[in-house]
Amino acid sequence: MEQKQLDTDRGQSKALTQKLYGQRIDNRFIPFLEHKKLFNVKDIRKNSFDDYAGFQLDKRHKGKWKNLTKGLAPSTINADISTLNMIFKWMVENGHLQVENQPVIKRVKDKKNYRDEANPAFLPDDWVKFNDVLYKFDQGHDNEYETWRKRWFINYVRFMYGGGFRPHEARKIKFGDVEINKNRKDGKPVAIIRIDRDTKTGRREAVMNGNTFLNVKYHLNKGIKIRNKQISLMNEKLLGGDKVLDFHNRRHEKELPQVHNPEKDDLVLMNPFLNGKRRMYHDSYIRDWWNLVVGECSFKNRYTLYSLRSTHISNQLLLGISVNKVAKNVGTSMAMIQTTYDRLSSRYSIDDLGFFKDTNVPNKEKDELMT
Repeated sequence: MEQKQLDTDRGQSKALTQKLYGQRIDNRFIPFLEHKKLFNVKDIRKNSFDDYAGFQLDKRHKGKWKNLTKGLAPSTINADISTLNMIFKWMVENGHLQVENQPVIKRVKDKKNYRDEANPAFLPDDWVKFNDVLYKFDQGHDNEYETWRKRWFINYVRFMYGGGFRPHEARKIKFGDVEINKNRKDGKPVAIIRIDRDTKTGRREAVMNGNTFLNVKYHLNKGIKIRNKQISLMNEKLLGGDKVLDFHNRRHEKELPQVHNPEKDDLVLMNPFLNGKRRMYHDSYIRDWWNLVVGECSFKNRYTLYSLRSTHISNQLLLGISVNKVAKNVGTSMAMIQTTYDRLSSRYSIDDLGFFKDTNVPNKEKDELMT
């Protein structure tokens, strides 16, 4: 880990890679070493890790829903094995381990049916039902702030589906990372988005519908107008000697500055209602809103926020876009897409999935801003 820290400081390794190494060592490697009673490098032999895959397949782990699940997924175990093989190679090269004792661990066969993954792509009928509920999520609120933040979630879902982003990637996208290109033959705008290098698969450029991005931007501008109106009213009360509380019932002592229009270093998914902190909504808020919408639909499948990425990829494949292009755009390997998404059931057809085609959803924020 000290070597990984040095590599990160030198720019030879990503901070995310260092973090993943630490997690694997603490959560999976050390328990195995304790199980095998391997407490020193000199205890390691060529066959010491032969049963690593079996140990992780049989071991009970605490899952994402805090219930005990049996065994790790083969893909996770294989990622561990790749890391272990790299560690052993480094130990030999640096004189910590004798080459004759270097374990070479074989990868485990992955026979899992990926159509039953924990983050499944939406089925066609379910996608229609989900969108019917989603686009009503902002209705029934007299408070413009409440309407704005519910509409923020609608735009968030459209943005994540439209770009096929991983959640941690979307949290890092800034306005300076986005270029609007209008060179398509049909004249429709395209958003070219630079994904930060400190993400799971490193730096890349992703292409998505420019109108989806612009809707997010228009909505943010409206949020800034609402927030600045709130700030003006609060500052007037402060000047009049009245007590003013923030969203957390803390008293304001000083006048608040107006929120400026988004600049290149501001997040595309920014929440302008956080005082002095140009950040987006916390994951817990987003998950709660997601669960409200999905819960209203009563699906048999357990769709997650990550299902938006899965649905994006499946949609692109069904539209006939090559696996190579899809893989590069979403930042994954062709092998992973072919294993996970490319074996689509015969019930999925282009005609059935016509609803995936982009439609021009009326942009209420843009209309209101221009009047």
